[in-house]
Amino acid sequence: MGKFIIGTFGILAWTFYVLSGGASFTPETRVAAAVPAQPVAEQTPPADVVALITPVAPETVEPAQAPVDVDPVTMTPPPAIESAQDTTPIAVSATTSSAFAGSDTNVIGIAPSFTSLSAPAPASPDMTALREVAGRAVNMREGPDTSYAVLDTLPQGTQTEVIESDGTGWVRVRVVGTGQMGWMAERLLTNG
Repeated sequence: MGKFIIGTFGILAWTFYVLSGGASFTPETRVAAAVPAQPVAEQTPPADVVALITPVAPETVEPAQAPVDVDPVTMTPPPAIESAQDTTPIAVSATTSSAFAGSDTNVIGIAPSFTSLSAPAPASPDMTALREVAGRAVNMREGPDTSYAVLDTLPQGTQTEVIESDGTGWVRVRVVGTGQMGWMAERLLTNG
């Protein structure tokens, strides 16, 4: 195999040499000529553009409402902002630190944490169906045969949950860490 690869590269190198002109190859010489610059006539912008560019003194704008007071410790919004539909509390942790080293101004950092109430908690897998990959690198496939495409290659020790068996030595599994599902040979899993 090594001789074949070296021979192929030799043929490619010879072909390139011949097609590029061989020993009689002379590179092209190009001379760059500078085109003289043409003078640009100075144009004045129209009056409406000049009006847009001219700076205007900024107007002072008064706030429409007084600022809303919020308790910095509990971060409780005023009653007008609360929703009557959703009274679920949100856990908030507030920390106070100086704006920068040597500063007397404090900055409040807020880190909210949310819990999904609509999604059910993940069910704990049945411990009797948990099995580990016994082979060093096992292919997980789209179907129960080697003719199906490989979805992933699982390393040894990967925990899987057996979902079903087709009775011919193939089992449908779900990878515990990622939730990915596929088929693999049952003999390549540890006994559960």
